[in-house]
Amino acid sequence: MDYAKTTNKLERLAFGETYHIYNKAISHEKLFIISDDYSYFLKKLNRYILPIANIIAYCLVPNHFHLLVTIKDEENIPESLLKKNKENPNQLISKSFSNFFNSYTRSFNIVHHRAGRLFLYPFKRILVDNDGYFVCLINYIHRNPVHHGLTTNYSDWKYSSYNAYISEKSTHINRKKGLSLFSSLEEFILFHKENQSVPGIEKYYFE
Repeated sequence: MDYAKTTNKLERLAFGETYHIYNKAISHEKLFIISDDYSYFLKKLNRYILPIANIIAYCLVPNHFHLLVTIKDEENIPESLLKKNKENPNQLISKSFSNFFNSYTRSFNIVHHRAGRLFLYPFKRILVDNDGYFVCLINYIHRNPVHHGLTTNYSDWKYSSYNAYISEKSTHINRKKGLSLFSSLEEFILFHKENQSVPGIEKYYFE
């Protein structure tokens, strides 16, 4: 089954489109060493990315991360941000991600007494233009810690969006969008339990 029509991992980010975005640390470095690193990364994510995108799913593991986001339509982005990029509005999207990664790197370097690059670049992104890929990707992102042997139960991993879906607490995750292709929250939960892997989607995975 063809889950995505494109596999361009350097896809141009565009208003209104959904993307699988991911990156990893350079060499044998880690992106997250202590629990505060994970929390700080999410704070930076909310600061730099929430104004320009809806966050549908995420997972952070020690040396890499996965995001599933829908870039907002241009009219839903704060006017103050658009004014700063009025000559090239599309540049705002990539610039927001660049500012996000750079800000986290600076903070991480101060805390852990290091210098230089932290992330591989350019960061990878795949256009999600297929419902099947969208559904399976949410499952893959949430099951990523199990895939890497970090836990035996994805619901026990603190640093993914899975528990935001099954909780009634307020969240920055766009639950409505994430659940839109499931008939109910119960189906969402069952899909995660029953689908440890999906044949054909492996070519879109990131190690």
